[in-house]
Amino acid sequence: MSAANQLDVLTQEFMRSHPEDVARLLEIRASAEVVALMQELPARITAPVLQYMRPSLAAAVLNGVDRNRGAVLLALLETSVAARVLRQVSEPRRIALLAALRTSKGVALRLILAVPDNSIGAWVDADVLTLTGEVTAAVARERVAVAAGNSERIVLLDEHRRPTAWIALHELLRAAPATPVANLAVPIPALLMAATPVAAGLLHPAWRSSSVLPVTTRFGTFIGLMRHERLQQVYEMDQASRGTATPSVGTVLAGGYWQCVTGVLRGGLSLLPPARTLAEIPDER
Repeated sequence: MSAANQLDVLTQEFMRSHPEDVARLLEIRASAEVVALMQELPARITAPVLQYMRPSLAAAVLNGVDRNRGAVLLALLETSVAARVLRQVSEPRRIALLAALRTSKGVALRLILAVPDNSIGAWVDADVLTLTGEVTAAVARERVAVAAGNSERIVLLDEHRRPTAWIALHELLRAAPATPVANLAVPIPALLMAATPVAAGLLHPAWRSSSVLPVTTRFGTFIGLMRHERLQQVYEMDQASRGTATPSVGTVLAGGYWQCVTGVLRGGLSLLPPARTLAEIPDER
């Protein structure tokens, strides 16, 4: 293996192992370099890094890579993160990316993007396992095993995708295999409307009895779950953003560890070819 190939492997391994660290480093690079990196390297390597980038840079990436690569990256992001990034993507590219995402995630993103970014729905956890009441405990456990998102609360939906009840994971795990999940479900204390402002949502009385609540559209369609702790964090971030300065680059890069990381990333970036038009770049999905 040549020295260049060894450095390329090292760069990819570091990105896989330390996506947040790499995101912080890429945020001080020229956006054209970041776009080139996201286009050239496999999406399974770059998507976790994109997950940690500030939304404005992640949006620049989705605007800059070709549409196929953008759709793949979008599909690999957590739904809540994808929604925040898409809000800053140009409208023509956002429409094109959503059109290419013909999955339940695409449906959830459309619902989230339909509400203001200072509302509960904009910050909802949409990666939630949902079931119908006829499913057995055995089947439900199989779905939990392969679910990528939050399975602490499993929401039961009716034929119109409206939440009817939910199940605690520990109840599902100890149920007999043939038990219908409807027999394990308990009532949901309250529903939050997606368009409700964050500040108003914090005042909902149902938080006294539950730390997590379902979020729906005004027509009752389920979007996801919201934790009180998360809602409080969003509110506090909004308040702090009005007067808190961004950390300096010197602070982020302080220490020998960061110098080493920067060297690895610079070496990997230096191996990339000069910027090319999208027509010249092959689709490497």
